[in-house]
Amino acid sequence: MANEDNLIIENIKTIARIRGVKFDYVIDSLAEAIKAGVRRKFGKGVEPEVSINKSTGEIKINLVKKVVEKVNEPEKEITLEDARKIKECNIGDDIRIPVPISELGRTAIESVKQALTQRISEAERNRIMAEYEKKVGEIVKGIVKVVSRNEILVDLGPIEASIPSYGMMKTEHYRLDSPIRAVVFKVEKAQWGPKIILSRTDPKFLERLLYYEIPEIKDGIIQIVKIVREPGIRAKVAVQTLDPKIDPIGACVGYKGSRILSIVKELSGEKIDVIQWSKDINLQVSRSLSPAKVKEVKQIGENSVLAIVPDEDYSKAIGRNGVNVDLASKLTGLHIEIKKVSDYERELEEKRLSEMKIEDIPELDKSTKKLLIEKGYTNVLSVLKATPDELKTLLGLEEDKINELLEKLKPKRKEEKTTEGKEIENAPESP
Repeated sequence: MANEDNLIIENIKTIARIRGVKFDYVIDSLAEAIKAGVRRKFGKGVEPEVSINKSTGEIKINLVKKVVEKVNEPEKEITLEDARKIKECNIGDDIRIPVPISELGRTAIESVKQALTQRISEAERNRIMAEYEKKVGEIVKGIVKVVSRNEILVDLGPIEASIPSYGMMKTEHYRLDSPIRAVVFKVEKAQWGPKIILSRTDPKFLERLLYYEIPEIKDGIIQIVKIVREPGIRAKVAVQTLDPKIDPIGACVGYKGSRILSIVKELSGEKIDVIQWSKDINLQVSRSLSPAKVKEVKQIGENSVLAIVPDEDYSKAIGRNGVNVDLASKLTGLHIEIKKVSDYERELEEKRLSEMKIEDIPELDKSTKKLLIEKGYTNVLSVLKATPDELKTLLGLEEDKINELLEKLKPKRKEEKTTEGKEIENAPESP
């Protein structure tokens, strides 16, 4: 019997170790399961006592009954005569009646096994739930087990996790039995246990990759202010440091891009712009539009700005399908409108010409001014916008007179064009 008891205790230790639950919890669960089995055998009204020796594994089962003259509740009471067959006692005493575990019968013992399994499984689920709730926002590793259009199932070892469609990068192809890393996005309690949701598209995934790859970020010397992503295409990371001796861009990018390239590889080629954060809105907008250079930034509304860029950088500023300007807007929290330098200068010139009244042009004689105003041409721009044929018809002038008029009204070209404002400093472009 001693060997059997020792075997029980060893099995309990093994179960606790494999399932990752406390030894005492398994002991208590077994005791509760035996109590349920006793009630199944002797009736729901009985009061069982179960003790398990944690050292030897010996299990003692007793039914507690009240000693009475006349039994009214057989499950809870016993006559004095029957009680004294067990031990010396008096009416009103509680007596413990030993019950061999074998007496429970096969059905009750099966119910004990089921109850114990259920309680241990529940404890295991609760443990895993608590463990992964602490890991929300952290990166975990696993093996791809199922790939479908809407979901990837990942084996994490103690549990299976899911990457839903919104956590999958459209630029990636996932293969069965291949290793994968992702961030724990959230943990939900489902009917069958904890449901672990992973993501490779969440900005937190990139943040943790930077944390593990760049010592200055891990040590807190460089701080990540904000991350915005178009997963698999482009990301922008705003960083800052309180140490003026540290170059936050250089530290993040690494020598010849060594640090950032390993992260780009993990993200299947997603381009990463590392930008130094600034409280100056104009400077921040300019840096956020990297890799494009910005000539000038103008406030055009409470939450809107106009970024004026060289003509050759216009497509860079917008980005493919508008990705670059969209990410810059999300990073700064502003609506950013992009305009070419040539378009902006033309608009400024047209505005200036529209404000020049015909009656104020000294090169024109009074009769010409009167004729133009009568025909609706009240400013210089309205004349220059009209076609020569239109002017000939409405003004009744010969072609040479029309050309002479236009020549007088045309703005004089400067030898060197200048642009309002100076080019704003850009953060170094990262690979």
